[in-house]
Amino acid sequence: MLLSSVSSFQIIISERGANRFPITPKLEVILKEWVKPVQFLMTVGWYVALSLIIPVGIGYWLDRPGMLNKSPLFTLIGLGIGTVIAFAGLIRMLIRYQAEQEKFRKNRQNHEQSS
Repeated sequence: MLLSSVSSFQIIISERGANRFPITPKLEVILKEWVKPVQFLMTVGWYVALSLIIPVGIGYWLDRPGMLNKSPLFTLIGLGIGTVIAFAGLIRMLIRYQAEQEKFRKNRQNHEQSS
């Protein structure tokens, strides 16, 4: 099944065709629970990739014969700097994500207890 948003309706494309139905609060909660971790993982992936690629690229550029001509030196320095930046950012993101998830769980437990 393929889900795609259309204004206040959700379209489910199946073998029988397209059926429309309003998004219920329960479905909205399920979608929010599923989307948050995927969004987080994509953000982490891009952050780590760019944190490594940019410093290594600058190091490689500095290692060219026309620049400083110190072949692997600045590329390796860029890799080290990128690794430190990636791990520091990853730890910050994980701490923030864990706090958000804990807050979400507490809100859900309070909501379930009050119902």
